[in-house]
Amino acid sequence: MIPMTVHPSRGGFLRTAGISLSLGSLALLGLLTTGCSGGSGSAAVSPTIRTITRFTTIDGPGGGGTTINGISSNGAVVGFTTSNGVNANFLRSVNGAFTAVNVGDPAAGMVNGVNSGGMLVGVANNSAFTLANGTQTKLTPPGSASSIAFGLNESGAIVGQFVSGNTTPGFLDVNGTFTTINPTPNAMVTNVQGINNKGQAIGFYSTDGVHQHGFLYNIATQQVTLLPDPNTPRIVSGGLVLTQFLGINDNNEAVGYYQTNNGSQFGFLFNLATQTYTFLDAPQAAPVNSVQITQITGVTNTGEICGFFIDAQGVQHGFIAQ
Repeated sequence: MIPMTVHPSRGGFLRTAGISLSLGSLALLGLLTTGCSGGSGSAAVSPTIRTITRFTTIDGPGGGGTTINGISSNGAVVGFTTSNGVNANFLRSVNGAFTAVNVGDPAAGMVNGVNSGGMLVGVANNSAFTLANGTQTKLTPPGSASSIAFGLNESGAIVGQFVSGNTTPGFLDVNGTFTTINPTPNAMVTNVQGINNKGQAIGFYSTDGVHQHGFLYNIATQQVTLLPDPNTPRIVSGGLVLTQFLGINDNNEAVGYYQTNNGSQFGFLFNLATQTYTFLDAPQAAPVNSVQITQITGVTNTGEICGFFIDAQGVQHGFIAQ
């Protein structure tokens, strides 16, 4: 679903049947805190290990790989499984019950976000949509040839991306009023991925069609803050291709992942106040043909995160953790 990524975030992969792992010592998770590179080539800061108390693997109904795309403030998640080229979208309640979501586009339709009121957003038939109370509504940014909605907040403000001519900017939709978002004048592609309830949106952009960097957008002032790239031993040895910010809560926490030159992707949490990263490898994530995948796609105000990873057998699973 995200352009220019080997394993698209909020795209599609795999799950099993709610395996819950109690992790007392999470050295296995590889939760590491370090500084930022700010785009420089400085050496990585020595990381410190953090711990987490709960990690639950989620495998959606229908078989195939599972992608978890977003999480509501009350802990419900949305995503899909992919099997034989068909996406089976679902909503998973905080109690673990799955509800199938039909968006009318089994080949490429995706549910990407949900709020506590049960409103869903995503893409179907090359158009962004909202789905609320059983009614699916197409979203059409002015001048768009195609569009996709990635996230929403509790009041129903929606963020995403659209294509217009040779440009691919981001958008904000507040009660039907669209604002085009480009963090830099020379941005070729902009994805606005998440929006909180304090008037902040987050996403990433590219100026060369390959490398990607994060940004924060203030809705009231329309001010853009460019975010620093991470700097880790993995990046020092393997290079950095992109940094994608995918979600944000009301407590200065953002989440996403970064990708190294060989296509490996590693999840992170980012403190917007202190400008520091914390990194997360899912405990069952493992290299497949030297490529390892963990993405974090959403975060709640209580610090619960969601995302997906690929295990040693090449199977993709969703997860929630705290």
